Formats: sequence, C-alpha cells, structure tokens
Amino acid sequence: MSGIPVDTLKIEALEACGYRGHTMGQWDDFTIHGGPASRCKCAVCGMDVQVEEKPAPNSIDIGGQAVALNCS
Repeated sequence: MSGIPVDTLKIEALEACGYRGHTMGQWDDFTIHGGPASRCKCAVCGMDVQVEEKPAPNSIDIGGQAVALNCS
C-alpha cells in the first residue's frame, strides 16, 4: 500500500506520460480498494494511465500503457 496522495500520483503520472509524448485528457476520479483513484486517456492515441492511492497487494500505484509506451 503506497499511501501517496492521489494528487501527487497524478503529477508523477503526467510527467511520465509527457516523457512518452502523450497529450493526456481530463482525470476521471473514482474509488477502488477503499481509496481514491483516477484515470485519464491520451487525446491522440487513447492509451491510458491509472493512479491508485491504495493499490491492491498485486497492483501498483501508477500504471497503464501511457506510462510504458510512446504515443503512436
């Protein structure tokens, strides 16, 4: 469990997505595993990123195609 505030995770995720050349859209906030989370998609290629303040034991706090792959 990371415990890093979701707003901080969003900033880190946007930096990583920007490094990959993505133009990220609006965040869609929701709750998962009893904690805040959010996701957004690249306006160009549709790849997404998701952040979770309280990820499951088999999950991570920042994940998705947009942090791993370059914008196409």
